[in-house]
Amino acid sequence: MARMNNSRRGGGDRDDRRREAALRKQARYLEGVKEIDSRDYELIRRFVTEYGKIIPARLTGATPKQQRCIKRAVRRARNIGLMA
Repeated sequence: MARMNNSRRGGGDRDDRRREAALRKQARYLEGVKEIDSRDYELIRRFVTEYGKIIPARLTGATPKQQRCIKRAVRRARNIGLMA
């Protein structure tokens, strides 16, 4: 019996993954920023929607480590009253 390939993209998955890794978004909001400070309202505001929700990393291009720092900074800013 012939073996069927259930992959949606067909062959070459390894090459596709390498290409996607090379084309990943850079954190456009974090260019030139070395440290994310919870008191820097202008920086934190870029990562929050109008309704106060934190924008996901897949949209901002932040790495997991950067996203954790953003999360902490936003929560601290809300706590000290910089953000609603």
